[in-house]
Amino acid sequence: MVWPIARRDALASSIFAGLSENEVASQGERASQTMSIAAKGQRLAEEAEFLWRLYELQRRAFLPLRWLLFVFALIFWALSRPLHWPPPPDVFALFVTYFLLLCAETYLLWISRPALRQVRPLCLVSYTLDVAFVTLLVWFDSVRYATVAAGPTDFYLLYFIVLLRSFALFRTARATLLVNALIGILFLMNLFWQDASLPSFSLRNNLIRLAFFWVVVFMSGIIAAVVNRQKAELSDAREKLLRSENMAVLGQLAAGVAHEINNPIGVISAYAEYLEKNSPPDDPRREDFSAIHREAQRCQSIVEGLLGLARRADTARGRVEMAEVIGQALALMARPQGCDSVQIEVHVPKDELPPLLADRAQLVQAVLNVVLNARQSLGEKGGSIRVAAEYRPAIERVALFVEDSGCGIAPEDLPHIFEPFFSRRAGGTGLGLAITKRIIEDHGGEIRVQSTIGQGTRVEILLPALPPPRKGSSAKLRRVEKTHTLDISS
Repeated sequence: MVWPIARRDALASSIFAGLSENEVASQGERASQTMSIAAKGQRLAEEAEFLWRLYELQRRAFLPLRWLLFVFALIFWALSRPLHWPPPPDVFALFVTYFLLLCAETYLLWISRPALRQVRPLCLVSYTLDVAFVTLLVWFDSVRYATVAAGPTDFYLLYFIVLLRSFALFRTARATLLVNALIGILFLMNLFWQDASLPSFSLRNNLIRLAFFWVVVFMSGIIAAVVNRQKAELSDAREKLLRSENMAVLGQLAAGVAHEINNPIGVISAYAEYLEKNSPPDDPRREDFSAIHREAQRCQSIVEGLLGLARRADTARGRVEMAEVIGQALALMARPQGCDSVQIEVHVPKDELPPLLADRAQLVQAVLNVVLNARQSLGEKGGSIRVAAEYRPAIERVALFVEDSGCGIAPEDLPHIFEPFFSRRAGGTGLGLAITKRIIEDHGGEIRVQSTIGQGTRVEILLPALPPPRKGSSAKLRRVEKTHTLDISS
């Protein structure tokens, strides 16, 4: 029986890929939606972790500190204002109100245990009450009940406790500095009130206090920024460790399954190729045999790519020249691939690039993957690809650039291009860039991608260079730039 072409292709795709061309596109959209949901879930998990840390910090650190603030403020008021003891009604009301609020917060944090979504509003209300309590206390001390003989006490130092709370409560430096600026305005207003009520209190002392206040603000901000950066680096390191462990598990799974999968696929491929070669030229089944063989080969390439991504092959590192790596990769690339024309321009300052300590075969594979992606982005219309390299002595790294004039990458896809199996190209496995990223990172380098829709993509690879040999001070490096053009056409 002779299968119609459409049904034949659908059968081959369902056997070996499991999807038709329309379903491939819909699967890509579903994969994008799944990744979007995963990214949203990760953000929610990070927010939940932040709220949990904030809850523990509020309960175990700031709440006891606020109780100490209340007790010390009460004691200092009694010692500094013996003529106003018992305190006046408004001061008494302030202390009683703050005491009741502390009792309520203690009950909520230690007995009631609020939900995570209630933690941030509770902390914001608590923070606002602290600012109001300290501001009123300073105002009562330096303005309403100020005496020339006793002079104002140092209740303004309580503002520094409020400052420290702001760095834990707000996640961004901008929000923290904004809130601290508002507190600084309140502090400055108290100083003006103090000057109005106590003219003998010099402007010089107020300026010193104000300067000391902002020194603490900026120093605390710097410390908080350093801590947050270290926390982010620790989180990235933990994520990379988890990814490495996942890849190790994936490698063990792939190694166990690959043999069982490759054997039947190899048999199918071999029989399909045998039937295709031994069938008459006018046999209508030749197209069926060819489709089966082609899809079987694609399945094998997917399995090999998965193995290459998951396992850590033994590397044979040695002295490698970047110019030679680029030349080998382009030699594999410069072959007819259809009725199109692709121009590849290579700009390599050969004598200026220091050598690398790397595995030559792996670097050739990484560069070839990047160039092939650039070639595929050009499509049937063709275009230009520019490959360049330079040495950056400031960071002691060799930089490789691959630029194309292709279709570009959508902004929403850029964060996912290095994820395994992410591909917008029909028939793509989504493993090339993932393997490239692993190879570059294994060599201590990094890879960056910039892209604009309709204009093209720029890939930058940075690899650590071997220290250059020492030369005499009179020696000069002579730049020899190797520039040539490759035309790929049928």
